Amino acid sequence: MNDHPGHKREIFSYRRVIAAMLAVLLLILALVNFTLLKQQRRAHLAQTETQISYQLAAAAAFLTEPLLKYRFADVEEFLRLLFTTHEDVLLLEAHSPSGHLLSRFSREGGSPFVISRRQEVLYQGRHLLTLSMQKDYAQTEAILIEMRNRLLAVSIMITAVLGLMLWVVFRRLAIEPLEQEISRRRRAEQEMAATNRELDAFAYSISHDLRAPLRGIDGFSLALQEDYEEKLDAEGKDYIRRIRSGCVRMGLLIDDMLQLSRLSRSEIKRGRVDLSALAGEITAELRKSAPERQVLFNIEPGVTVEADPVLLRAVLENLLSNAWKFTAKITTPEISFGRIMEDGEQICFVRDNGAGFDMTYADKLFTPFQRLHTVREFEGTGIGLATVQRIIHRHGGRIWAESQVNKGAVFYFTV
Repeated sequence: MNDHPGHKREIFSYRRVIAAMLAVLLLILALVNFTLLKQQRRAHLAQTETQISYQLAAAAAFLTEPLLKYRFADVEEFLRLLFTTHEDVLLLEAHSPSGHLLSRFSREGGSPFVISRRQEVLYQGRHLLTLSMQKDYAQTEAILIEMRNRLLAVSIMITAVLGLMLWVVFRRLAIEPLEQEISRRRRAEQEMAATNRELDAFAYSISHDLRAPLRGIDGFSLALQEDYEEKLDAEGKDYIRRIRSGCVRMGLLIDDMLQLSRLSRSEIKRGRVDLSALAGEITAELRKSAPERQVLFNIEPGVTVEADPVLLRAVLENLLSNAWKFTAKITTPEISFGRIMEDGEQICFVRDNGAGFDMTYADKLFTPFQRLHTVREFEGTGIGLATVQRIIHRHGGRIWAESQVNKGAVFYFTV
């Protein structure tokens, strides 16, 4: 059956919807985390800069008195104490107002996370000393990285939990009912296919079984007509003529039933089919069958489809033969074959200007044995259009008709 691939596609589409929703959620959480971390980094950097500025300002205030009294040993000792008690300070320097280096304390660092600040020691506008400090904020950055990892883990956990909840909800509300509906349709189609096979086998068997008694009726009526013609009056002869005519019609009906049965069972072998060339061959055969008729054929060139060539020939033979038949009483008959494009889809058509039909009964048009004209008006068995519809449906296409009485008809089909 053809449901299984569709079933997989439907479930796959649900999974894609869930995956898209989770991806959007994860993206939103990532943006939120990025914004929060960015704000946290700015806050931590601002706090570190404030600490450095405060430390340098406090050192400048403390060193003012020793500098005024020229106690440079006390200045050196204070700077050493400040450096040793703050492990995150990588560099501490003191420069004279002229820029001469007076003291320098440094550590081996190599950290990429460094903040540098300078502070002048002033007294009543007099420049006494310049302090420089580089501080490592790698520990702060490590805290931010740990926070980022935790937020990422929480985001993934939230996404996974929400994804599981969505899958459960979708499965309960959508996928399980879909699976049940598909299973029900699969069983129904299997039953229908089995029924159709039985009906086709029955029709095939009946058609074969009908031929023997039909040949007997036709043979005996012919013998009766030939051997007892002189003994029959006009009414008797008319009865025999009607019997023989009914046998011919019954034979055609059996042939059509067998053709319909064969077309229903035959395997479709798709290939490139030139419908324009097929239509040309069929119209040439129609002209040979009745050379006295002057029918104008308009066949659009280059109409091709991907379909079974044998089955599509049967489609065109039925449609063009119908057009040929229903234009028999028209003075200037005209039959056209071509295509139109609608929303990117190729739609083929067969049009005639013949007898047409009443669209009120269009729903019976493709029903086997249903006829919209009497046998006296136009001969036929009512199987042709049913055969056409079955072939078109087997190709996954559509067929429909438009008509007005005495203004012709047009049959559209897709494959």
